[in-house]
Amino acid sequence: MNNKTSTGPPANLNLRVLRIYNLYRTFLGLVLTLSAFSPINTVLFNPTNLKSLQLFAVVYLFINIIVLISIHHSTSSPVTFCICCTDILLLSLLLSLQTSKNLAFGNLVVVSVAAGNILIRGKLGLSLAAVASLCIVVITLFRSTQLTIGLQTHISSGLLGIVYFATAFFIQSLSERLSRSEALAEQRRTEFFNLQKLNQVIIQRMRTGILVISHDQLLVMMNEAAKLLLNSTDYPKTLEQASPQLKQALTLWQNNPRAHIEPFQANSASPKVKANFTRLPVSGHINTLVFLDDISLLTQQAQQLKLASLGRLTASIAHEIRNPLGAISHAAQLLNESPDITSADVRLIEIIQNHSKRVNNIIENILQVAKRKQTQPETFLLEPWLKKHLNEEHFTNIQSPVFYIQNNNTPIEVVFDPHQLSQVVTNLCQNGLRYSYLTCGEAYIKIITHIKSDTGQPCMDIIDKGPGIQNGLAEQIFEPFYTTETTGTGLGLYISRELCEANQASLDLIKGNQSGCCFRITFAHPQRNQSYLEH
Repeated sequence: MNNKTSTGPPANLNLRVLRIYNLYRTFLGLVLTLSAFSPINTVLFNPTNLKSLQLFAVVYLFINIIVLISIHHSTSSPVTFCICCTDILLLSLLLSLQTSKNLAFGNLVVVSVAAGNILIRGKLGLSLAAVASLCIVVITLFRSTQLTIGLQTHISSGLLGIVYFATAFFIQSLSERLSRSEALAEQRRTEFFNLQKLNQVIIQRMRTGILVISHDQLLVMMNEAAKLLLNSTDYPKTLEQASPQLKQALTLWQNNPRAHIEPFQANSASPKVKANFTRLPVSGHINTLVFLDDISLLTQQAQQLKLASLGRLTASIAHEIRNPLGAISHAAQLLNESPDITSADVRLIEIIQNHSKRVNNIIENILQVAKRKQTQPETFLLEPWLKKHLNEEHFTNIQSPVFYIQNNNTPIEVVFDPHQLSQVVTNLCQNGLRYSYLTCGEAYIKIITHIKSDTGQPCMDIIDKGPGIQNGLAEQIFEPFYTTETTGTGLGLYISRELCEANQASLDLIKGNQSGCCFRITFAHPQRNQSYLEH
């Protein structure tokens, strides 16, 4: 047993136990008062002490009522000890008023000793048992001077003292075990609460959208990624409010779990998402756990695998083609320096050198695609960046380029890798300036920055004065190696679109009434910017 005095259980539990104990004492005082003033008072008590009994019962009831009313917050050991000790002394006084020679009222003291040792531990709690034992011995000795008391009464007195100490030891041991159990339960509860908070943080920070749908299609849980993928401004209560398309997909899956679920868009501003479902048994019901994946991210991962394979292929191409190509080009140069060469041979040598350069450019472009660095997106204002880039960029074989920038006087913030965006803009402007000059004799480009009214996405249109693209060729121009020029490699637009997709943007050819071509870069939606930067 610990020798140090302890306050025992927590303060709120102490206060609860003390209130119950005071209610018991008040009820006991009420019973004694009714008994003292009822016809059975002469059976329980000595008629000569009846007045004293009645006075004691009223005083005992009054004291207990006062204590019950006054004790609200204080559960300190000294206060509790005084209350229990006072009750032991008063009950011992009641024992002296008993008519019979037995010590029946002494059993009431056991309750006081037990309550005291629940609230107080250590030496102070055991001292209550000592006070009770001392009182019972003193009363027995006192009554032996007033009445003829046998050996059995003295033995009962000693046994009561032993019971008091046994009760104190047992209650303290039990309370100690209960406290340890309560502390362990509190520790487990804290660990569970912390684990639950950790799980919530992990789920909320996951890039995959997660929803839990009840059996009656109510939303139980929805993380931030799901809210973003479904373009939801708040937390809806039902699946129908969150996404009618997702509800249709869930119905299809419930009817046929093996059915193929097509990707869908919540609206035009949302990315395409792929939904996967699994059953989640909870409390007798079957909830549904939904995983939402951004198709654009999956496409980007597939693109990275494709580029990795292309990188290995281009390394082989560079080794197998560049060396023979260099030998051919060098031989053509040496042949061109020969004094015996004819004019017809000069033309043939020129063709060899030109096509050698073209093949070398194709290899360079393929290597550029394959060895493309991972995107490092940044947030910046589009128009200041665009003006700075156009002032510093040098366009090959273009003299006096003219740029006209039009905006809506609203700062437009985008998320993109600046180095990769400069590569895209340079490529589009290079093509546009060349075709504009060939068509109208002026190297002219018009650039319009704006925000789409239906989706709120930032856009940049690059418009030239060239001949335009024939109908039916709008998608073919983005295919690798497709070109309408004899000297082109057909990889410029393909690389530009790949760079845009790697930055969660898109590059499209826009059909309109204007002459020439209009290429539009549509940047990621502002609501997705922060999520993109974080991941």
